Amino acid sequence: MWDFGRADSIEPEAIGEPGDRRFRIRVMARLESASLWLEKEQVASLALALRRLLEQTKRAEEPAEPEPVMGGSFPEMPDVDFRPSRLGIGHDDQATNISIFAYDPEAGDDENATPTFSCQVSRGQARAFARRAEEIVNAGRPVCVLCGIPLDEDGHKCLRRNGHAGLSASSG
Repeated sequence: MWDFGRADSIEPEAIGEPGDRRFRIRVMARLESASLWLEKEQVASLALALRRLLEQTKRAEEPAEPEPVMGGSFPEMPDVDFRPSRLGIGHDDQATNISIFAYDPEAGDDENATPTFSCQVSRGQARAFARRAEEIVNAGRPVCVLCGIPLDEDGHKCLRRNGHAGLSASSG
């Protein structure tokens, strides 16, 4: 298990062109680095879960903290590099730190499994991560308003219309 403790930086990243992108979370803590490779939907779900947790644990007097810097240097060969099967989040009693947990596929769906990777982030880091993740996810191909499937340049046969009417990215 890798426990990074308090992360110095955490950011989502999309690599490639829309329709052929790969997604990861880059984490730096002291001299350690981690790449957690995710599906687009996992990045979107993590952003949504962080936003909800921030809202549910809103504090009356939240200390001001500087905006986290994104896009810093990241090693070509990180210390931790894997594709988690599932993610989890939590927070401490004062809701000042948010924990992010990633589980290796070999851990299965066992609720008592030990996370393969964990780190803690501040509320400001979580907020900045969620905002950037939403930007990255929304920068991809547009989706069909009826079925939610991404549109290609050639369009697609919409399942909600029994495949009869094709919609294209340029018509939407």
